[in-house]
Amino acid sequence: MGASAPVGGAGRGGFDNSRQRHPRVRFGEPVHVYNNYFLGNALYGVASTENAGVLAEGNYFRDVPYPMWSASGYADSGPGRAVQRHNVYVGSGTAETNGTVVEPRTYYPYTLDPAADVPALVLAGAGTGRI
Repeated sequence: MGASAPVGGAGRGGFDNSRQRHPRVRFGEPVHVYNNYFLGNALYGVASTENAGVLAEGNYFRDVPYPMWSASGYADSGPGRAVQRHNVYVGSGTAETNGTVVEPRTYYPYTLDPAADVPALVLAGAGTGRI
């Protein structure tokens, strides 16, 4: 088997006081979750399961009890791999990380916004007529 191509990414999104439908990955690698604003998410922010490889980078988590699931799996899914770096956690729990993940820069260049700026950047682009 040769090297795999990146499977996807999610950037500059907002997840506001929602319970589900956040990045939850099964099998893929690398999945790059970057510069997102997670606010008051009750169940999880990011979940890596079934040996998926997720890099959560430059995100802002406010009042999220479980910012990341990985080593323990999630719901009916087995464990995944997750790496976190340059995230901000305010009133949030500890990110559960596990293993290693293929570096996204292997496939594409990118520049992160500072995680502290993410809430203002996401909110500035949210709402009707803002795209």
